[in-house]
Amino acid sequence: MHTLRKLAELSLAHAATFAFPLVFVVVCGRTLGVHDYGVVSLYTALAAFLGVLIEFGFDWYGTREVAQSAADTARCRRILWNVTAARLLVCAVVGVVSTGALLMFRGSGEWPLILASAFYLFGFALDANWYLRALERTQLLLRITVGVRMAGVVLLVLIVTAPGDLAAALWSYAFISLATSALTWIVLLRLGLAARAPVDFGDIARLLRGSGVILFGNLNGAMLTNGGIALLGFTADPATVGAANLALRVRMAGDAVLLPLKQLGFVRISSFAKDSRARAVNVGRRVLVALVAVATVVAAIAAWSAPWVAHYVFKAELPTAIGLIALLALSIPVNAAGNLFGMQSLIAFGHERAYTAILLVAAFGFCMVVAFARDPLAYGWALLLAEVVVMILSALRLRVVVAEVTR
Repeated sequence: MHTLRKLAELSLAHAATFAFPLVFVVVCGRTLGVHDYGVVSLYTALAAFLGVLIEFGFDWYGTREVAQSAADTARCRRILWNVTAARLLVCAVVGVVSTGALLMFRGSGEWPLILASAFYLFGFALDANWYLRALERTQLLLRITVGVRMAGVVLLVLIVTAPGDLAAALWSYAFISLATSALTWIVLLRLGLAARAPVDFGDIARLLRGSGVILFGNLNGAMLTNGGIALLGFTADPATVGAANLALRVRMAGDAVLLPLKQLGFVRISSFAKDSRARAVNVGRRVLVALVAVATVVAAIAAWSAPWVAHYVFKAELPTAIGLIALLALSIPVNAAGNLFGMQSLIAFGHERAYTAILLVAAFGFCMVVAFARDPLAYGWALLLAEVVVMILSALRLRVVVAEVTR
């Protein structure tokens, strides 16, 4: 019952997390129109992709470190502070470079959009939700997530009311990022879960080295989602970008249903991977069955609802949006299995490099299709194919790893 309660709390927290992007799509799609929503989609997708760079693999690497050091409170606090310091350093570099690049390629006329994106990245760098998950403080995570998202929805509805409110839309995103991080740190400090610990630059360097491989894998993985939308923003018309972003939000909402299983499963697999590897394998097998079963149902619902979703958001029949939603829905169970084989299991067993190589192969093929294909559905086909490649190669590699750890 204890595990089921934590799983339920994680489920509700992630439902709230991904509910905001869905509300954002509906409000902005209906208010701004498909063209301007395409412009907003470029900025939100690019910010999300850069967020992966700032996160630097610490959501997984930091979680593993804390989960395996849960009995040493002082060490857990040091990990939290050093991870945060590292993310802020990366954020400073990313912020300067990305702001300069956007001003160069998009022009100074879009500076309000660029500024809002920069504040979003700063809030993202301060995020400490991963620490709450690592400590399995899921009730705290739920309260913070729901409270901030509810406030964000209210703000979004109040400030995005006319076709030209592109900057206001992005500021609502920045509010979510900043408010979540601020509230999380306030709670952590008041409860003594994040008492001040010395920042050790040697430890920061070690963390950066350890998570660097995961970062490279995450960047390749992010290219299949938000990175692909950002790439479309520079190669396709805004209407196609908007349709693809809507499809991705539907796909990510489906993934959100599975995320609690993924994250709790990763914590448990990581905690057993060090001292009881056979037990970790057994946990992974049970998680796989649950993931595939739930993912198949979610995919069917998403594909069935594609025409209604596209018409409701854009107030018109858009075959491109319908087709992309259906294709990305098919990728949900494939992604669930591939994520368990790769992101969760291979990393838990310390085989980050193998998973990174797999993602690199998939991301390279995906980018080639998106950049050069002119079919409006190319993004959907490319993503589905890439997910299949990740699933198959990760399963083959994990099979070898499992044979080694169960001897």
